[in-house]
Amino acid sequence: MATTSFLVLGLRSAQGLIEDVEVTEITNNKKNTASGTVAAPKKPFADSTMKLLAQGTALTGALSVAATRSGNKLSTPLRTVFMFFGTVATYVFGARLPSGMGDSEPMFDPSLFRRLTHNTSIEFTKIVHPLVISTAGSLLLTKVDAMLTGSSFEDVLRTYKAGSLAFGEAGAGDILLFLLGPAVGCLSVPMFSRKKIMADNLLVVISAMICSSVGGLFGTAFFVRLFSIGSSSMVRLSLLSRNVTTALAIVITQILEGNIAIAASVVVLTGIFGATVGRGMLDKFGIRDPVSRGLGMGAAGQGLGVAAIMPEKEAFPFAAINMVLTALCATALVSIPVVKETLVSIVSADL
Repeated sequence: MATTSFLVLGLRSAQGLIEDVEVTEITNNKKNTASGTVAAPKKPFADSTMKLLAQGTALTGALSVAATRSGNKLSTPLRTVFMFFGTVATYVFGARLPSGMGDSEPMFDPSLFRRLTHNTSIEFTKIVHPLVISTAGSLLLTKVDAMLTGSSFEDVLRTYKAGSLAFGEAGAGDILLFLLGPAVGCLSVPMFSRKKIMADNLLVVISAMICSSVGGLFGTAFFVRLFSIGSSSMVRLSLLSRNVTTALAIVITQILEGNIAIAASVVVLTGIFGATVGRGMLDKFGIRDPVSRGLGMGAAGQGLGVAAIMPEKEAFPFAAINMVLTALCATALVSIPVVKETLVSIVSADL
């Protein structure tokens, strides 16, 4: 992320495109802070949405348990609806946790919580990403469902993703993955609205794509070799697609003959890390140019990182396009035999 951002920043500085952007941003910041007060951040989801999801989870959970214990044929569809509600509800809950503890009303309002968070600027969601809360909550709901129905945790968990969208077979994970396609497609809307500025920055976009894809693959290969990460070449090869969006990370891992489960886990963890600390790191590095910020986040954060930078309207389209281009370029590179062989030789040289 830092490498791509600084590369883009350097190229745009050489083109004379940075100064105006920075002055505009500073001016806007002055206008926003002219009153000397900072408005409390608005919660990302309405109270009514959280209430609806919580009620839906409770209702469908009760129906699912009753259907499973009675052997009703609708037990699987009801469990799917229950876990779908539960997954979304826990994510919304995580997203609504205090984002600016000292500046907004706490969720539960006990006096102890007030004392602990008084004058505190720590943002909880910058430490714990909502996806972590959602994952933990979904696993907890799975455990509760297993206990109430007399099933094993593993058996209930297997129904979460059955690999089918057929009625009576599909799990909540199958539905969520199906919805992922249209969600990614929606990223094209802000990209299209910024098509002119993207065309003006074609050179830096291509440079960012090459830097993030080549740097991601070979940088990771040298890193795992240098620090002897992984006991086998298969494990190390599974780590190389860490900055590529999941769908193509799986393809890259298959080409490199790595382990898909390891690759997917690393991709998710990388995305969570990028979404949690990415914008803060760019701030610490002093990178304020929206094009540099967007391309840098898209290079490392995948979909979660792109979603995290969505509030920055000028940076968001560049994050989205670089996420896609990085994944495509990295996949094309590992499809070239000489590149694949070079990566394999790098990671396995000391084994």
